[in-house]
Amino acid sequence: MVVKSRLPELTLERVRTLLSEWFATRNTTTVEFKENLNPENDFHDDYMIGYEANFIPKSLDQAYVHIGVTPDGYVAIGYEKSQRISERLRLKSKSACFASGHEPHSINEPGLIGILNSIADGEVAVPLKVLPIINPYPTDAIVTHDVLRKLILKDDFAFSWLKGVSQAEFERKNLIHYNPWK
Repeated sequence: MVVKSRLPELTLERVRTLLSEWFATRNTTTVEFKENLNPENDFHDDYMIGYEANFIPKSLDQAYVHIGVTPDGYVAIGYEKSQRISERLRLKSKSACFASGHEPHSINEPGLIGILNSIADGEVAVPLKVLPIINPYPTDAIVTHDVLRKLILKDDFAFSWLKGVSQAEFERKNLIHYNPWK
């Protein structure tokens, strides 16, 4: 469901340019940037995606990110795939869902770049929650309180899918941590 509690501040074209420019400045050789200008849409969804960007790490210890943008500028973020988490843990999963993220809603440029920087810098983790059938399921992603405060200052609306914790809690063993993109 598209959350429309505020109008989008970005256009589809602006997001596309922003992501391309941001990725070029990262100078990473361990993550591939793939765009899809004509994505398939799920007829079950109540929104259409007009552009997709995928940041695909070569290694399972770096986070995968999916960005979807509606024609009117709402942005969806998918953070890490359950299947990649299972593979990293040497478990079997056919789940195609994301570990965390949000459906399309408004986000501003500093907010979008802020969350991408946090992900690329390895500042976002996922709780290790596994169902009895050995499938990780969607949950809030975890960041430190400091990281969450910095993101909220950029866009106070866009980060409800993140949970802030203390540095000590962030370092605990029941979280899946990711290395920075290099």
